[in-house]
Amino acid sequence: MSNTLNLGQMLREFKTANTILRKKSRGCMSLECMEVFFYMSENNRVEMRDIQKAMGYAQAKTHRTVKHLKDLGWLSVSMSDEDGRQRTVELTPDGSDFHDYIQYKAQQQPEGLTQ
Repeated sequence: MSNTLNLGQMLREFKTANTILRKKSRGCMSLECMEVFFYMSENNRVEMRDIQKAMGYAQAKTHRTVKHLKDLGWLSVSMSDEDGRQRTVELTPDGSDFHDYIQYKAQQQPEGLTQ
């Protein structure tokens, strides 16, 4: 197995998630969704404002992006323990499982290539 990531396979998995979102009539998967998903995979639990700051998104875009990932069951959103005006975002077990799955898929050798 090579040390390169199979990005095509990772993108196909996100496209499948996009199909799920569209069937639920809840928007679509975007590059921003992928960015936030990978950010959350590294951080597990943050406040919404931390995502906004790290990604450089406007507040509305951050909320919309998190909502898409929440609709897929990959993130949960709750009121912050420290400040009731803030929202805490957490990677769910399903989100963690999907992250592990796409990491596995990314390590697979692209079809048609030999070692």
